[in-house]
Amino acid sequence: MDFFKKVFNKEGREQKKKGAIQKPPPFSPVVMRTEDVPKALHETAQRHNIPISSLDIRLIRFQTLIKMDKSDNDWVEMEIDDWEKFNKPEILLSPDFEVKQIYEIEIFRYKEEFWETDLQLQIATNKEKNRIACTIRSGSIIKNCDNLDAKISNLVRNKLLKSKMLIGLWDLDFMDAIRELTAKAKVQGQYIVPEDITLDIAVCFPSQPAIDDAIHYRYKKEKVSEESRIDHSKRGFIHAVEKGEIIIEYVKARHGKPGRNCQGKYIPTEEPKETNRPEFKVSDAIEVVEDEDRILYKANRNGYVIFKDNRYDIQDEMELEEVSFKKTGSIDAGVETEVKLHVNETDFMKDAIGTGVEVEATEVKVEGNVGSSAIVKAEEVIVGGMTHQSSQIYAKTAHINVHRGFLKCKDIAEISRLEGGVVEAKEATISQVVGGEVKAMKIEVGILASNAKLYGLEEITINKMAGENNKIIIDPAEIETYHSEIEALENEIEALEKSIKKSEESLGQKKEIHEKSEPAVTTLKKKIVHDIKSGIKPKPAFVAKVKQFQKLVEKIENIEKERRELEARLQTTKEKLLTYQDMVLRAKIVNHNEWTEYTTIEFHLLYPQIKLEFTPTPGEKNQVVYLRRSNDDEPAYEIAVKELQQ
Repeated sequence: MDFFKKVFNKEGREQKKKGAIQKPPPFSPVVMRTEDVPKALHETAQRHNIPISSLDIRLIRFQTLIKMDKSDNDWVEMEIDDWEKFNKPEILLSPDFEVKQIYEIEIFRYKEEFWETDLQLQIATNKEKNRIACTIRSGSIIKNCDNLDAKISNLVRNKLLKSKMLIGLWDLDFMDAIRELTAKAKVQGQYIVPEDITLDIAVCFPSQPAIDDAIHYRYKKEKVSEESRIDHSKRGFIHAVEKGEIIIEYVKARHGKPGRNCQGKYIPTEEPKETNRPEFKVSDAIEVVEDEDRILYKANRNGYVIFKDNRYDIQDEMELEEVSFKKTGSIDAGVETEVKLHVNETDFMKDAIGTGVEVEATEVKVEGNVGSSAIVKAEEVIVGGMTHQSSQIYAKTAHINVHRGFLKCKDIAEISRLEGGVVEAKEATISQVVGGEVKAMKIEVGILASNAKLYGLEEITINKMAGENNKIIIDPAEIETYHSEIEALENEIEALEKSIKKSEESLGQKKEIHEKSEPAVTTLKKKIVHDIKSGIKPKPAFVAKVKQFQKLVEKIENIEKERRELEARLQTTKEKLLTYQDMVLRAKIVNHNEWTEYTTIEFHLLYPQIKLEFTPTPGEKNQVVYLRRSNDDEPAYEIAVKELQQ
């Protein structure tokens, strides 16, 4: 017997350890007056040694008390109907005004009712607690029951009280939305909320923070690449601006505005700080525009910004010893800003424009060299030294001493010595060519050494040949002005010819079917006519065959029409392309000196694409090379040579 007693006692102890279900301690409802509902619940739970989550409240009545002067010890009770007299910014935003509420509540043990079992209703506020929102979560089930509107309203009010929010003062009418939900529950027995529903239930007066003054040097803005990354090579030691651009903005300090939250607390604001008020002066090149919020400093002209002796100015001419990543960064003054840049470094062992930097201005004059991977863009570029083979220059006109890189000009390129570089221009005049490539409408070369390629269209002139292995080519497709359009026309011709070929193949197949079917269909037609005259209904299969044949005839006609249209388009496109070919026929190559060994001359026709080659006889001189018709009856051409008229 003692053994079993010990076993049973042990099991009982283990059940207690595992948290066996026990009856909650007895609790009788309590009625009290309080200004702080959360505190009252906490103290009651502690006093009765029960979890605060097991308690709930019922509001019996409440009082609203105010005082107009915080130094006054007496609070005045206010009827809720009189609240609108005080619910005004001029009163509520005064630091002397105070408001509080005293609640008479009943605290009782919480018991979940079936209508709120699956109702997820939450109260949230913003940081200042001047706006309160109620959210009913998606998936909540609104269950129909008596007085459901009132129960949800009480639930919201109790949550406000438990959050120390004042009630009845800044409440918004949100019950229409609640009634819409409960109406659905009444019709369906219950309603499942498909997505979160958020309703504003109270809004008081938000504060507006004070704004400290600030100054923004907009002309110093960072350059951003296409990948939205800051390009530190353009971090800006030189700052170009355009007329009308805001170069500096001063934002004046602005006083804030106090607020009051839904707990009735006054929200003060700090005084703004004023530490950036401009003390500098500006020249007439800068316009000053001021209003109550800010001061704007606008450029009255294109140029770059300078700051000297506490004075801002805009100038259009700039002199620098060098442009480098370390000393100046890249200079993006803009081609159309009228900024003229003069770089004075003349030491040929150094770079006047350094490695990897970019320079953009209306006019760029470089006394010395342009370094590797440097990029220069301007209306006019002058380089007194040499350009590196990886440098790039884009200009309207350019004058370069020794060119080894890439140059692209809209108009004229003048070069003293080309050493393996590339030149693209409308007209190119080069004193000496030692290798490299030139593409221009008109090219004039003083002395042509070896291993060069000259692509021209109107005229290529050579005053003296001093080297070998040169190619001289007339080809409109290599001239950028026409390249894109010629390529588009050639692609269109190719596409049209493919379409015409496909159309002809389809037409041939259908004509073959037509030819084979026509005798049989003619017989069927006669049979159908005979049956109709005899009062016999024609066989449906015969009629279907005739209709099928008629559709074939229509398809043949449509294909023939389409082919004619394609051929017309092809002819028009060819004529457009041949207008460029006419330029080849008018082109000429002029040599004022003797031809040298391994010189090749080419004329490229566009349609059909034919390359005509000619190798001049070494030693012959003063010649003009051009194209002429080889036979008046055929559209064929040949290269001709004639002696240059002195």
